[in-house]
Amino acid sequence: MKIPRFWAKSTAEDVDSSGRPIAFSCWRSSDVSEDDARESALAVAQRTLRRWLAEGWHSGLPPSQYEYDSLPMREEVLERICDSHGETLAAVTQNAYGALVLNAARVLFIDLDFPPYSPWEWLWYHLQRLLRRPVQSPEEQREAAIRARLEAFVRQEPGGAVRLYRTFAGMRAIVIHKLYDPVAPATNALLVALGTDPLYIRLCRAQECFRARLSPKPWRCEHRANPIRWPRETEEAQQAFERWQAKYVKRQAAYATCWFRETLGSERVHPEAAEILAIHDRMTRCQEPLALA
Repeated sequence: MKIPRFWAKSTAEDVDSSGRPIAFSCWRSSDVSEDDARESALAVAQRTLRRWLAEGWHSGLPPSQYEYDSLPMREEVLERICDSHGETLAAVTQNAYGALVLNAARVLFIDLDFPPYSPWEWLWYHLQRLLRRPVQSPEEQREAAIRARLEAFVRQEPGGAVRLYRTFAGMRAIVIHKLYDPVAPATNALLVALGTDPLYIRLCRAQECFRARLSPKPWRCEHRANPIRWPRETEEAQQAFERWQAKYVKRQAAYATCWFRETLGSERVHPEAAEILAIHDRMTRCQEPLALA
């Protein structure tokens, strides 16, 4: 899992060929210390600035276009869930726009967004309803298609078990009978076969964990996205974030992040999955009769 303990920002400064001052800042992380993160950030900033001074004017690229390495996501860690040996099994973080996210090392979360709707689908549906013919809505058709793929998967798995949830934009599945390696080719192939969002697949591979949003997206509960990235660099920034956070907590009270639908397959639950599942279900409020956001 790429969930670093420390983040720091450093700035490299120089002058260009015309004598004009130029600076480049970047963030880097570390599991050792904040100073280690700061030293790493400074080294990257200096290297990037030197390269841009040598090539940037000719390539037309600003310094921000360099250093395309796969960095961990810069998110505040609110809670770590560890085993008896101190290994991190999961972490709750707050993402850039302010929602809480569950990062699981080996418990497979699957993000299954619905394909876009066509106006003709809804027109046909309402026409059939007017004619009093039995028909599934476009939403019900998409949910049924996802369920069919997951049912086929659990039939192929000895003791296979999947928890299925409805989200604002589609479905979420959690495989609960066994654990998975987020960077293994077999895991990638399974996610693709089940119709998982391609962006989610790339994110899991890059971050070396599976992710699931725990709290509503701010704009879906009549609030704006978090304007202050973490780490907050000044006291004013911290205060602004706290004001935003207080309003976000208040606005999300009327919403759930997903609704629990059913368990497909067996009721077998791996012990590690059980622990992660309890956190997920409590924090998403999936059993409460609330609107989705």
